[in-house]
Amino acid sequence: MSGFTLRNDRAANNAALFFKRWLANPLQMGSIIPSSATFCRLIAERAERAEDEVVVELGAGTGVITRALLAAGVPAEKLLVVEIVPEMAEHLRQSLPGVQVVCGDGFELPEVLRAAGNPKVGDVVCGIPLVMLPKDAQARIVGAMLAASPKRGFLHLSYCITSPLPKARLGLKGGRLAYTFMNFPPGGVWRYAPAG
Repeated sequence: MSGFTLRNDRAANNAALFFKRWLANPLQMGSIIPSSATFCRLIAERAERAEDEVVVELGAGTGVITRALLAAGVPAEKLLVVEIVPEMAEHLRQSLPGVQVVCGDGFELPEVLRAAGNPKVGDVVCGIPLVMLPKDAQARIVGAMLAASPKRGFLHLSYCITSPLPKARLGLKGGRLAYTFMNFPPGGVWRYAPAG
């Protein structure tokens, strides 16, 4: 079987699993299809970590961004993926050998990290559609990500043209780093860090 056929099969399986999950809970998903290779590459190229730090990914879905992070040079053992949906977490464990996958809640990120042995965290990459969350929930998850990476902050992928987060209210600084029309819908990569 050719590599092209394997890639096509994986893409079809990812899309089917992603759409099934979207049907089960549309509000947990930012899109009905996984992010494009171009969008994933834009995100992965901007993830930062020191040699002794891990990259944490929240809301990994079928793992398209995770694969882009691996392709961008993040070692599998330096990736910690947090996925709340058990079926998706199991899919990630099976399809991404060497990557630590935790079935957990991004809102409880400090507790998830403690259970994972308290690794030093570089960037947090957030694929959760934060713009769809109520204000108090936004504050909670932003607080959890900043507790994990207080200096660097976090990367967020969003389909919003303007900032998906109210920076002043949440005590954040930052902005859009990249944008692509090579995705459906078009999307941007945002970096946020504490304003103080």
